[in-house]
Amino acid sequence: MYKIFKSVISVMMCAVLFVTAYSFDFTVSADIQGDIAKLQQQSKEIQAEINDLKKQKASQQSVLNAIEKKIANTQAQIRACNNQISSINAKINENKAEIDKNNAEIASTKEEFKKRIRAIYMSNSDSSVKILLGAENFADYLQLAQMTATVSKHDKAIIEKIADAVKALEEKNKENEKLIENQVSIRATVEEALKGLEGEEAEAEKLYNSINKDQKAAESDKAYIEKLIKEKEAALFSSAGTGNIQSFINPKSGFMWPVPGYFNIYSGWGNRSGGMHYGIDISQGGIYGKPIVAITDGTVYNAYSGCPHRDKKSRCRCGSGWGNYVRLYHGVIKGNDYYAMYAHMDTVASGIYVGKSVKQGDVIGYVGTTGDSTGYHLHFGISINGTGRGNWVNPTGYFF
Repeated sequence: MYKIFKSVISVMMCAVLFVTAYSFDFTVSADIQGDIAKLQQQSKEIQAEINDLKKQKASQQSVLNAIEKKIANTQAQIRACNNQISSINAKINENKAEIDKNNAEIASTKEEFKKRIRAIYMSNSDSSVKILLGAENFADYLQLAQMTATVSKHDKAIIEKIADAVKALEEKNKENEKLIENQVSIRATVEEALKGLEGEEAEAEKLYNSINKDQKAAESDKAYIEKLIKEKEAALFSSAGTGNIQSFINPKSGFMWPVPGYFNIYSGWGNRSGGMHYGIDISQGGIYGKPIVAITDGTVYNAYSGCPHRDKKSRCRCGSGWGNYVRLYHGVIKGNDYYAMYAHMDTVASGIYVGKSVKQGDVIGYVGTTGDSTGYHLHFGISINGTGRGNWVNPTGYFF
């Protein structure tokens, strides 16, 4: 994404270092500061891209989680179908066993009944005579004849009952087989749905991995740009020399950068979570305790130095949330009154008090994290023709 950009910056770095090896003036300083500002803007843009990719990744993770839940639900449906099919099969097998048992009983009963019918048929002509001869009297004959008829009816009833039971079982089996067909159909539909979900999951994972890859690439590009920023800052600081602090003055505005050697704007001017940010936060590694200087000549019109709180993990409201701070009136510049705010200092420099006149580059305090702050930085702001909310302006353009 930034391959061409990296090559151009590398060439630019070589050129700048070559020039500063032999000479240094305000123009070179302004050029390097301009490069730093551009790189910082590029870093912010990449960070915004990283934040967007993180949101996309989180959103895609939610999609993956939803798909996984649907897959688990579908698999549960398949298991339920399989369990019901197994239960129905077991019932069918149980019914078949009962049918086989009843069929055996029917066959046995039929065989016995056939023998009895055959015997009656063979002696049909004199059966009544045999019953009569066996009876002691006519009343006994009638009773014997009735018993013979009753036995025949009983055998017939048994056969019919068994036949009815077999018929009922067969109908139940048919019903169960139909249920199995339905369950098999449902299972096939659910399994097809599962395949579709697994396909969706594969696509979602592919997209997630792609987003993750883009995020890592963007983070790598950001790290590279931040490395270039440090190299530029080192070149600027080295070219200026520790005794030539004037080299940090922007020739267009005449303002000096408030924390020499530390140029990273951690949080810029504008809207951010919690409201409008009326200034810039300057912060980077090793900045704690570094000198804060007056951007130009001025007079201290307000200051606070009674904040003992220096815990990065918590905040306090001392100094109205600004912690230890110094406010300077820088006088009339090009027809306008200029004021500046230097806040969250670790300590205010000795000799700084309300009414004190300072020169450009004078140390007025040291970088800290007092007040409503959770990290070492300088909050710096500029206001014109007053100090109300509507008077604060973006200070970045006065330095880069």
